[in-house]
Amino acid sequence: MLKSMISLLFVQGSNYLIPLLTLPYLSRVLGVEGFGKYGLTLSTIQYFVMIIDFGFNLSATKKIADVQNDKVKVSIVFYETMIAKIAICLASILTIVVLVSINLDNVFSSTLYYSIIMLVGTVLLPMWFFQGIEKIPVLSFFMVMTKLASLPFFFIFVKDSSDIGIAIFIQSSTNFIVGLFAIFYIIKNKLLVNVKYKDLSIYKSIHEASPIFLASFAISLYTMSTTIIISLSSNITEVGLFSAADRLKGAVLGVFFIMGNVIYPRVNKLLATNKNEAYRIIRATFIVQGLLSIAIIMFIFILNKEIVSIFYSAEYKSSGIVLMVLSFTIFLAVESTVLGNYVLLPHGYKKEYTILPMIVAVIHIPLCFFLSSKYGAIGGAISIVFVESLTFIILLFVVIRKNLLRKIFIRGECV
Repeated sequence: MLKSMISLLFVQGSNYLIPLLTLPYLSRVLGVEGFGKYGLTLSTIQYFVMIIDFGFNLSATKKIADVQNDKVKVSIVFYETMIAKIAICLASILTIVVLVSINLDNVFSSTLYYSIIMLVGTVLLPMWFFQGIEKIPVLSFFMVMTKLASLPFFFIFVKDSSDIGIAIFIQSSTNFIVGLFAIFYIIKNKLLVNVKYKDLSIYKSIHEASPIFLASFAISLYTMSTTIIISLSSNITEVGLFSAADRLKGAVLGVFFIMGNVIYPRVNKLLATNKNEAYRIIRATFIVQGLLSIAIIMFIFILNKEIVSIFYSAEYKSSGIVLMVLSFTIFLAVESTVLGNYVLLPHGYKKEYTILPMIVAVIHIPLCFFLSSKYGAIGGAISIVFVESLTFIILLFVVIRKNLLRKIFIRGECV
C-alpha cells in the first residue's frame, strides 16, 4: 500500500511539475493569443476527459479492490467499465465534431481535433484498474518517463503560433502511449479472463458512478469553465493572460492536493479506529496548510512581477495582477478541502458535500460572464475568488452547525 501511495504521488507530481518545464518556451513562441488558444483547447478537452472518466476512477477502483482475488469478478468490472467508457468516448468525439462545425464565437476551433487522442488515451489507460489490484508502481515509472520523453518534441516541432495543433497533440498523446503499454501489460500477464457479454451490467456501472460524476461536474463548472467563459465574453488575449496565471496557481495548489492524497486515506482509517488521532491530524493539516498558503500568497504579492517574468515574456506582464488575485484561492481551496474532504465527507454528510458545488457553480457562471466582459482575465479571477470564498464560508458554517468545529478544532477530543 505504501509503494502504491508513493507511486501515485510520483505520477501526480509529474502531472503538475513537468508541464512547467515547457511553459516558458510555449508561452513565448505561441504568443499571448496562441497561448490563449492552447489553454482554451486543453481546458475544453478536460471536460470531455472528465465525462469519459464519469466517476469510474472511484467507483470501479472500489469494486475491483473488493473482489481483487476473484479474477472472473475483476474481469466483469473491467469490461463493464471499459465498454461504458468507449461508448462515452465515441459520443464525446461526435460532440467535438459538431462543436467545431458550429464554431460558436471561434471558441471550438479545429485545434480540438488534435486533442482527440487524449480522449482515446483516457479510455486506454485504466489507472482505476491498476489501483484496484494494487499495481500502480507498474505504470507510474513508465508514465513519468513518457512525459519526460515528450518534452524535446515541444522544442523541436513547435516554432511559432501556427504550431498550436502540434503542441496540443504532443501534450495529449502521453496518456495514449501509456495506455497502449497498460493494455499490453494486462494481456501479457493474463490479468483478465473471458466473460460472457450477458454477465455484464454496463448500465448499472454507469448508474453507480453517476453521483460521483455529478459532484465532479458541478465542481468543474467553476474550476475549469472560466477560460471558456472569458473566451465567450471577452477575447482570446484575455484567455491567454488568465491561462498563464492560472497554470502557475494550479502548480502551487497541485502540491497541496498531492499532500492531501496521502493524508486523506490515513484520516479515514483513523476515524474508524482512533478518532482523537484523526482529529489531531485534521487540526495539524488545517493549521500547517493555512500558514503555508498565507506565506505563499505574501510571496506572490511581493514577487509577482519576477515570477511572471521567469515563465513568460513581457507581453504577459498583466498576468502578474491576475496571479495576485488568484493567489487568494490557494488558501481558500486547501482549507475548504480539509473541511469538506476530511471533516464532512468522512462523517457521512454526503448531501451537503454534493449540493454545495452545484450552488456555487450556478453563482459563478453568470458572475464570471459579467465580470470578465468588463474586466477580462482579472474579472474571471475575481469571480473565482468570490465563489471560493463563498464555498469556504458555507463549509465553515456547516461544520459549526454539525458541532464538528468544537469537537475537532477546539476540544480536540471525541464528545
